[in-house]
Amino acid sequence: MYDEESYQYAPPPKSPIPAAILTSVVTTVVVFFALRMLEDRGAFGRGQAVDTVEVPSLLGLKPDQAREVLRTRALALALSGERPDPRYPAGTIAAQSPPPGSAAPRGGAVQVAIASAAGALQVPNLVGMRGEEAIRQLAAVGLQLGPQKTAPSPTVPAGVVVQTEPPAGTAVPAQSAVSLVVSAGSPAAAVPKVLGFRLTKARKVLEDAGFRVGRVRIGSNDDRMGGVVLKQEPADGTAAPGGTAVDLVVNED
Repeated sequence: MYDEESYQYAPPPKSPIPAAILTSVVTTVVVFFALRMLEDRGAFGRGQAVDTVEVPSLLGLKPDQAREVLRTRALALALSGERPDPRYPAGTIAAQSPPPGSAAPRGGAVQVAIASAAGALQVPNLVGMRGEEAIRQLAAVGLQLGPQKTAPSPTVPAGVVVQTEPPAGTAVPAQSAVSLVVSAGSPAAAVPKVLGFRLTKARKVLEDAGFRVGRVRIGSNDDRMGGVVLKQEPADGTAAPGGTAVDLVVNED
């Protein structure tokens, strides 16, 4: 006779899933740490760790001093130009890369910029200008007029700048004084006689003698030919500096 209470049921079979999950987790952990170990040892092409040194501060040093400091760290110096920086004297290092305190590969280079002269200006080229124009140009670039000088010149007209002190292109601080050397023309000479010459010939005679034609006015003299010079000022024979203008009165045609 069947007795339900006395019957013993067999326990259900255990699922294999939890064991598989555990095995997978353990395997993953082991593989992860094994790969990290291989990576640290350079198994994936990274090679040995780079030997680095600390970059010293080069700011305010001159290039020769900086090279000596870097040599002790097995580093080289590379100049990258100039830059204005009022914090550092001209000719010293005003910026560096990598910055101080950072790490750099042994044997590498440190790029530096050199401080330029603060507020430096260049003397403009004023040769060939009249004195008044040269003075305006100096003021326009932030420079001042220094003592003016004169010098004789057989080729440059009187009143024209022949040179500056300091010369054009010189770097000077702002508001520096620049002296102008102005031509005094040729040494004094006698003004040639051009009375009775037509204007074209009179101009050539004056210029050949180192003078130039100044104002030309029209006069009237029935006793003279039309178009000839009736009067000149300064008069012929007068001693005058080269380049002096000679005013003429020309007879009407």
